[in-house]
Amino acid sequence: MVDMKWLKKLTKAERIDQAKVKMERVLDHFLYVIELHANNSFVVYSPTLASQIPASFAANAFEVFQRSMHQIEIVRLCAIWDSADVQKENISTVIELIDDSEIIEQLSDENLHYWSGKTASIGNPSTDPNLAGLEREAIAASERQFGSEQAAKAKTELRQAIADSRAIIASARLASAMNIRDKNLAHSLESTRREKHGPIQPMKYGDETELLKASIPIIERLYCWVSGKSFSVEDSCRIDQKNAEALWNGCTFNVLR
Repeated sequence: MVDMKWLKKLTKAERIDQAKVKMERVLDHFLYVIELHANNSFVVYSPTLASQIPASFAANAFEVFQRSMHQIEIVRLCAIWDSADVQKENISTVIELIDDSEIIEQLSDENLHYWSGKTASIGNPSTDPNLAGLEREAIAASERQFGSEQAAKAKTELRQAIADSRAIIASARLASAMNIRDKNLAHSLESTRREKHGPIQPMKYGDETELLKASIPIIERLYCWVSGKSFSVEDSCRIDQKNAEALWNGCTFNVLR
């Protein structure tokens, strides 16, 4: 069982501050996983490279390269979903920091106050002072309404992100990935603590892809409503995929042995 004593020592304001700082780093860590995954779509899951290498001494070296690329993606993805701790920069820690009704309310209010406090700006105001005043009031009212909608959306999506995160944390798929990470990749163990509590199903090729896909909407929602900034992970996926394609589709091997 994870020790959560560290969480009880923090005030609500400190929890929010920590969540904001950690969420910035979580996004950075996750974007690296996205980059790895884009490259592995060619190195591991495509015949683009493997089909060029016949049975040979060189094939042994290529298999090492494939395994290392695949394993580092698993390791880094597991780090994103590792257990919560004040020293860790991962989704689990952010979730524990914000999973509180008052904190969710405060994060929601930040969006309301941002839009309600904006000074109404008119691109082409009326020359009539009275009409210009009415225009400003209408724009301000529209922004307040939008702020209320965003505040409600923040609460809904934060709660959804927390629920989805806890579902992944409790999933057999994540347990399989974590187990292979702990047992064979990060350490060399006869058995893990998870295995002592019962059998763990073997991880399958592609499990890391499913975990990554399920993580994207969670990351985007948390970053939006905790950090107060929008970011499209899907856009980064497309850019990274094009970058990987530009490299690996232009790569040819001349096997010597």
